[in-house]
Amino acid sequence: MPHSRRELLQTLGAVWLGAALACRREADEGGPLGGRDEPGRKLASLTRAQARELEAIAARIIPTDETPGAREAGVIWFIDQSLAGFAKDQREPMLEGLKQLARDVRSAHPGQSRFSALPPADQDALLTRIQESDFFQSMRLATLAGLLALPKYGGNLDFVGWDLVGQENVHEFTPPFGWYDRPENQRALLGRVL
Repeated sequence: MPHSRRELLQTLGAVWLGAALACRREADEGGPLGGRDEPGRKLASLTRAQARELEAIAARIIPTDETPGAREAGVIWFIDQSLAGFAKDQREPMLEGLKQLARDVRSAHPGQSRFSALPPADQDALLTRIQESDFFQSMRLATLAGLLALPKYGGNLDFVGWDLVGQENVHEFTPPFGWYDRPENQRALLGRVL
């Protein structure tokens, strides 16, 4: 792919990661979900099977390569929390999109219905076909948001998303001082010094 993942993240979706090559661990039904899947941690709005499928999609949107991807950032936990909270109106359309994707998987790969069980190249081919759909656009936005949101909302585990885009994790941000902050320039522009 001609653009790096870092460029994609820095432009926040200007270029879709089409057929990015990445490592992918086996996504069986019993394995842990991305990030930290602590014992006893419960999903708020999704079943484990639904979460597994959505996580596999997110992992193709922001794959793991030499840096962490959506899976390591725990993006699925953000998606799950948001579908139980502020984005609960998106839950049914998301699940309908997931059902349609399962039908697409069965159509393209008879005998298979799980997107997460397909090889990465087959996953990319299916996602490329649906990249203009509302479902995929919602997943892309949720994946980016989960990667870059505050960890308290479920994703961006250990601030890996912020690390990818060069955002500092500091308690307080101060503006950079420059031309507009000089007293003589404030006086010229505002008639007074702030």
